[in-house]
Amino acid sequence: MRKRGLSPLAIVLIVAAFTLGAGTAEWTATDDIFKAMKVNRVVPPVPASDLTLPALDGGSIRLADLKGRVVILGFFVTG
Repeated sequence: MRKRGLSPLAIVLIVAAFTLGAGTAEWTATDDIFKAMKVNRVVPPVPASDLTLPALDGGSIRLADLKGRVVILGFFVTG
């Protein structure tokens, strides 16, 4: 029986979209945050490179196939 809800991959893709999209908005109030983190903003926005990730069902998901949708990627290691 399959659980309802988002798959872990979908959640990862959503997190990445928010992360990548944060630099594309005009956030003048958060410029100090970027300076504090020693991170440069990307202006004008730069498209994300296409990548392909394995899906839980054995297939694959291409970032380009999700164009126009919110995509968030979060990469982490456990061990």
